[in-house]
Parts: sequence; C-alpha cells; structure tokens
Amino acid sequence: MRTKLTTIRLLASLVVAPLMFACGSETGAGSEFVTVPQCGDANQVLSTDKDGRLICKDLPAGAAALPNCKKYSEALTSDGARPLCTNRNNEAQGTRDALNNLESSEKLINDYTTRLGKLTPGPGARAVYCGQSTGNTTGRILSGTAVGVAAAAQLCSQVAACGNAAKMCSVYDMYYSAATGVITQAQTITKSWVFMSSWQNFSGTANEPTAGLNDNCGSYTYGTGDLEWRGTAVKWEARNNGEKVLKFITSNQAPEGTLCSASLPIACCK
Repeated sequence: MRTKLTTIRLLASLVVAPLMFACGSETGAGSEFVTVPQCGDANQVLSTDKDGRLICKDLPAGAAALPNCKKYSEALTSDGARPLCTNRNNEAQGTRDALNNLESSEKLINDYTTRLGKLTPGPGARAVYCGQSTGNTTGRILSGTAVGVAAAAQLCSQVAACGNAAKMCSVYDMYYSAATGVITQAQTITKSWVFMSSWQNFSGTANEPTAGLNDNCGSYTYGTGDLEWRGTAVKWEARNNGEKVLKFITSNQAPEGTLCSASLPIACCK
C-alpha cells in the first residue's frame, strides 16, 4: 500500500504536533492511520524512509538553506551531506506529471493574481467646472499661508457649489466640462484664471521658457512683470453664430491680456 500525503516542507526548528491522517492506497481501496513524528531537534526535518514511512532526519552540519521541493510530488530528504528533494512515495509517472502540472498551474494563477492586483484602475471622471471664486486675484494667488495652485484650491473650496475637493480648473477640465454638457449654452463664464503649460516663449525673452512656467504665472506664484511670464484665462462666450464657445487667452495685449498683474476670478472645478 502506498501512502498519499501532502508534501510537508519544514524549517529545521519547526516542531510538528502529532497528527493522524487517513490515507488510502492509489487504487482508493482501504485506509490506514499514520502518525506524524515530532521532529523537535533544531537539526532535524520531517522526511520519509525507503518504505514511505514518515521519519525525522538530521540535516547535514552547516546546512544554510533547504531546497524548494515540488509541492505535490516531492519530499525533503538528505543524503547525509546535504538536504535534497526526492520523489514522494511511489506514484506512477503519470500521476507525478499531473501533480507537477497542478503545481505549475497554481504558480501561474498566483503570479497573474499578483500582477492583476498591482494594476491600478483607470482614471476616474475628470474634474468639471463648478463655478468661479468669489473674489479676484492677481497671478500670485494667496490664501492664508498657502500660495499658488494650493491657494487656488483653498479659494475654490469656499465656493458653495464646489466643496472641499475643488481646485483651479485646467484648460482640459474646461474642455471636458463643455464636451460633456456640464457647461451649457445657457451659461456665461467671464474671464477667469485656469492652469495651462504649453512651454511657449511668448516674448522671446521670458525667464525659463522651457520650464512650463510661462503661461501659468509660475504655478500662480508670480504677480508682476519682470520675468515676462503671464497666466492663462478662459471665457465661455457667444461667437460666430451666437453659440457659446470656449476661448482661452494667454496674451500681453490689452484688453484681453493675461499679464500676471491682472486681477481675475479663478475658474473652479471639482
């Protein structure tokens, strides 16, 4: 009778409590009870002898690591010099191959489960327009101790329709709001600050023209003109046949100019 046991791989210091397993033959006929020995010595591991009986076997002196035996078809043993894996019991080769395929399938499932778990969900709904800040500000936006886009978010959070998740709209938020009907033809949005980086050097002499600061007043921390930066503003107004359109402005030309010294409300999104 050949015993079918789940392979048990133990570190040398593990103590196994006495257990009783009901074991059947490979033909499924009959059963017997097998007592699992207690391998209490730190230099011993649970193994099998040549007849398939469970025994405690000493690890070789100085053994640093145990081999990674196949989960269903191998058991940990030793040749007296080193720990090694041996075929568990006396399964037929076809049975052993099936068990090894089962282990490979489990590893693939676990691997893909891990990979899928690391995948982040796709982007959520884009922020949409919810109103303008109640007051105007230059291109240096302040709120308490906050400055720049962080201060803009604080000012937008004070807009009743926006709430705590509000922030300054980007040009893409405004496009999304118009494209999805959040902004309607019945509305009008006067010139308001929005965030944009296009890496343009409008004047030809602007400071750090390739740093993405030149059309957002240095992330809205700058309110004068010596660096020749400017901001970006948006309007939702009637053009051509009277239909409302988005108009984005970044210019130093009056009256539409968006110099950082200009005083405008903030377009807020949530």
